[in-house]
Amino acid sequence: MQISFWSVAKFLWSYLRAKPLWLTGVLLLVILQSAAEVAMPQLFGIFTDTLVNHATDPSAAFPAIWWVLAAIGIAGMIYWIASKGKNIFWDSRWTKMLEEIQTDAFFRVQRFSTDWHVNSFAGATMRKITRGVWAANSFADQFLFTFIPLSFIVLGMIGLMFWRWTAIGGIIAAGVVIYIAFSVFVVKKFVAPRSRAATGTDTKIGATLADAISCNATVKIFGRENFEDRRFARVVEKWRDSHFRLWLAFNLTDVAQACVMTLFKFALLIPVVLFWANGKASVGDAVFVLASYNLISSHLRSIGEKIRETQKAASELEDIVQFSQMDFHVADRPDALSLKVKQGAIEFRNVSFKYSNQKKPIYKDLNLHITPGEKIALVGRSGGGKTTFVKLLQRLYDVEKGEILFDGQNIATVTQKSLRRAIGVVPQEPILFHRSLAENIAYGQPNATLAEIRAAARAAHASEFIEKLPEKYETFVGERGVKLSGGERQRVAIARAMLADTPILILDEATSSLDSESEKLISDALAKLMHGKTVVVVAHRLATIRSADRILVFENGGIVEEGKHAALLKKPNGIYRRLFELQAGGFIAE
Repeated sequence: MQISFWSVAKFLWSYLRAKPLWLTGVLLLVILQSAAEVAMPQLFGIFTDTLVNHATDPSAAFPAIWWVLAAIGIAGMIYWIASKGKNIFWDSRWTKMLEEIQTDAFFRVQRFSTDWHVNSFAGATMRKITRGVWAANSFADQFLFTFIPLSFIVLGMIGLMFWRWTAIGGIIAAGVVIYIAFSVFVVKKFVAPRSRAATGTDTKIGATLADAISCNATVKIFGRENFEDRRFARVVEKWRDSHFRLWLAFNLTDVAQACVMTLFKFALLIPVVLFWANGKASVGDAVFVLASYNLISSHLRSIGEKIRETQKAASELEDIVQFSQMDFHVADRPDALSLKVKQGAIEFRNVSFKYSNQKKPIYKDLNLHITPGEKIALVGRSGGGKTTFVKLLQRLYDVEKGEILFDGQNIATVTQKSLRRAIGVVPQEPILFHRSLAENIAYGQPNATLAEIRAAARAAHASEFIEKLPEKYETFVGERGVKLSGGERQRVAIARAMLADTPILILDEATSSLDSESEKLISDALAKLMHGKTVVVVAHRLATIRSADRILVFENGGIVEEGKHAALLKKPNGIYRRLFELQAGGFIAE
């Protein structure tokens, strides 16, 4: 999705216009500052004429000189008070807007579909948000404190010049228009593409760093540090080249703008000299024009630089603007209601689904009814549809056809928040936040007391290792829980599910990371946890699902067998029996 410069400006304007009184106050101070700056060349011209006209009798000039000097002093004070007052007034609200831009971007990213997150680098996304916030600050700063003041100053100076000398006013007007048009053309044609390319390589650096650092354990296992060094070096090399081309474009643009500015200077000063030579302009008039040129040229040089910086900021802001325009893909309907689960019945009714990158559907007209409190086990080869079944239950993806019902309520018509709060999940490889153990356990029930957290940990047999830690429940677990063993992370995840106490429970082989003794203890705890709930178990080790009320065997996106463990084993050529024999080493006890 290509984001235009004006889309970026419109995005920022949506925040600025929310506070019209504050923005009006800032603009009034900008106008006051600009007016004081425009008055300065005129006052210096008057001051010079006063000195020249009273060169033979200096004492007679003192009253007028004191008044002019007082006016210059007052204009200077007004300039600085308005300038600093504008900055303070701007900052008083703008920091809040930067906060809103960050939180809004995070809000949207959090709600993008699972498919989007699967295809995006977390490090790149973080880089886009953090870089974009400072780009927003730079863009707004250049626009409000460079372009708007310049407009007032240039218009004021042109107006004064037309009043004094129409020809000089016309030259200034033409010079300003030519310079700005030339700068915009060069920046758009040569700087913008290079700026966008440099931003892309900057994002790539964030993605590469996050990918390698988060997988550092794997790097060490295979001794691939040198490989990752070379891989990162290639990315940095592209970053270097793209930024060199960008900075080269900046410098060449500077040279071109300086040439235009030099022509502008001669086009302005030569007529002034001719006017003076013909007696049509005084020395004060010449000083006025020279001071006006210095004022305008300093701002034009600044605006030439700021146009480039604004374009660079716009390129860096494009990602956040894109976030604001993207669909969530899996979104709540405007009239979505909260899900009410009292019994826990689940039904798949004529469900068809395929992933966006696949041509063949995973499910086609799948029908299934799970009664309240039933314990269902999902079995099958990899790619058969077990994981997809669980993802659709949580509405991580929307079905293409059909509907999924919880107690008769179509999950597409309820809020995702209420749906997922009704489902407890214990994944095979739990991911923890780099927060305290207490926070991780209470994540599904944030208002839980420490006593409730401890009780859940005891039930999951997590308290056995937690109590041995120096900081106990206040221990931070590291990024993704790396400070804990696999079995310890699993116990924390089970404690979290116990504390959440949801009517529907999904277990993805929740005891797979435990030793035999711990597995027995956790199995007992899970039996208590599952009591009275509708449970869906994704089974990898078939020996752990003997007690399931019903086993569903998936193959090629369909349910090809179902029944209890003993009944499925009696099928001579059954898929379940064949899978069980493979895991049991070819032996089945009859």
